[in-house]
Amino acid sequence: MAAPSLNSNLIYPELSYSIIGAAMAVHNGLGPGWDEWDYHQSLVEALKNEGHVVVSHERGELTRRESLIDRFELDLLVDDKVILELKHIKTDFHPAHYAQIINYLKYWRKRLGILVNFGLERLAYARVPHDSLAGRVELTGKWSELPSMSRERVKQAVAAVLESPGYGYGVDVFRELLIAELVFLGEDARNLHIAPSFGMLVLEDREVDCVSIGSELLVSISATSRNASSLDLARLKSYMRQSG
Repeated sequence: MAAPSLNSNLIYPELSYSIIGAAMAVHNGLGPGWDEWDYHQSLVEALKNEGHVVVSHERGELTRRESLIDRFELDLLVDDKVILELKHIKTDFHPAHYAQIINYLKYWRKRLGILVNFGLERLAYARVPHDSLAGRVELTGKWSELPSMSRERVKQAVAAVLESPGYGYGVDVFRELLIAELVFLGEDARNLHIAPSFGMLVLEDREVDCVSIGSELLVSISATSRNASSLDLARLKSYMRQSG
């Protein structure tokens, strides 16, 4: 298998080259089909043999307003710079894998993560850079029709989350952050559970991707650079209709 090319435009190019080379050596040595922990231990050994400092399974807790938002556990941290997330799957990386490692980069304040998949015939990897961004709140649409108190508190809560911790987490983390901030401001904010119905049939209760504020307001949250799509709006309207 060819060694990875060295690109000086990448974040930590020499370190990335060394890490991916070590992962290739492990994949070549073991081949696919073993447990993820086997690859984990072997990669730690390979990286240490190359002179790197490796931290395994470091844990962290994200809190907001004395509420536990999420618990994180990274696979490997190399030279206190690059986070590695190891997989052993028979498919390409999923969007959830990118969201997972971006959460880690945000929490541990690192600039580069690498997803590594030992489950295919050839080693697969993806570099995931991360830079902190600043943001601002823009209000559009029929915003003025909301009750004034809730309107100002929602605006204040969103602005507070954007200020600190700021951009970079996935949608599930941001939903919990917003709920914690709204509750701190005195709003009745919570994750929304709905048991949808069809005629006389009532289906299973489940949690949907919205924040319920009081009895009349639902907030849909995304963590992408695109604007809301027609499907996003259709889903929100479906939740509104089924939740009353």
